[in-house]
Amino acid sequence: MDASPRIVMVANARIPSERAHPLQIMHMAAGFSSGGATVLLAYARRANTEVMREVSDPFAYAGVPRSFALVGIPTVDAIKRVTIDWPVLNHGPIRLIAHLLQLWSFAVAALTLVRRWRPNLVYSRDLLPLAVLRLLLGQPARFCFEVHTVPRSRLSAVLHLWAARRMDAVVAITEGLRRWYLDAGFDPERLFVAPDAVDTRAFANRDRGDARSRLGIPGDAPLVCYLGHLYPWKGVDTLVAAARQATPDVQWLIVGGISPDLDRIRAAADDLSNVHVTGHLPPDEARQYLVAADVAAIPFSGRQVISREHTSPLKLFEYMAAERPIVASDLPSLREVLHDERNALLVAPDNPSALAAAVTRLLADSALAARLAQAARLEVESRTWTQRAAAIREFLESTPAP
Repeated sequence: MDASPRIVMVANARIPSERAHPLQIMHMAAGFSSGGATVLLAYARRANTEVMREVSDPFAYAGVPRSFALVGIPTVDAIKRVTIDWPVLNHGPIRLIAHLLQLWSFAVAALTLVRRWRPNLVYSRDLLPLAVLRLLLGQPARFCFEVHTVPRSRLSAVLHLWAARRMDAVVAITEGLRRWYLDAGFDPERLFVAPDAVDTRAFANRDRGDARSRLGIPGDAPLVCYLGHLYPWKGVDTLVAAARQATPDVQWLIVGGISPDLDRIRAAADDLSNVHVTGHLPPDEARQYLVAADVAAIPFSGRQVISREHTSPLKLFEYMAAERPIVASDLPSLREVLHDERNALLVAPDNPSALAAAVTRLLADSALAARLAQAARLEVESRTWTQRAAAIREFLESTPAP
């Protein structure tokens, strides 16, 4: 690959968004550009939520430098039609057709842009548009797919692998995803594992007192923080159950989430005065709650493969960068980064008693909490977006053509 390549990142996603993956994509675009690449991030121009329509600057909202081009490309927004305009149609085959129509129109629009821009590398988390570009693009370019989840059904898996084999490389965010590809007979020379990362500059100020003063939180209140979405596999129901078992003076903050998961968690915690659910907040405000905390929790469930083996959560690296002691579920996906008693406490998943006990232990043992937090912060210094992008580029330079 050229020393200063032209990279097009293709994202069939709303930008800005309340969800984590558009933030991850924008950070990767900034990571590539900080390594000397000229980067264009093309995203789907789709109907956005009322809250996100109020965001005037997607770069400031995501907390990334304005170091790359951000271009919205038109699509047939069939998803809006079945989810917002005509929700009675949002089921079964009609929903599938709407999604496929939107995907195909996005891929065609992206094809026009990529042909005009003539990149050295096309990079995406969206396999179908990437495969269409690979098949139809009449110019030399490398294609890299970053995989975050894999299909469950046999037919979907066959189609997924057919498309993935057309890529020059596949970047997996966990070893669990890499094993899935290897078990399917994928070429190991074109597989690379790169966990997610963090912008450590966002946590340059880690002063707990300052954060609490800004947020109006009493300085002496023991505070446990969960930051992120509230999907069932995230295990926040277990966190609420743990709060019931902890002493009532310990405050539990659940920062983030959108409906319907937000409604579920608020209902579960409705009778608990020591549990506070904020709902979605802008990323910079959400980080302040994390810095204000005494303990950070990742209570992921062990009941789904995505949480057991396939996730590399952004919150994990933010917890480490914030230098807060971590209590996390003892799962293979998290053990790729966390190690019990070295940089975190790992507990049995889906076990409120174990989670509550670990939190109590950290709150009672300030020396242990400081040791784990400092070790995590030291380790995350090598897990920045710039370093992740550089490692991926280095791998691509040594990858054979498919």
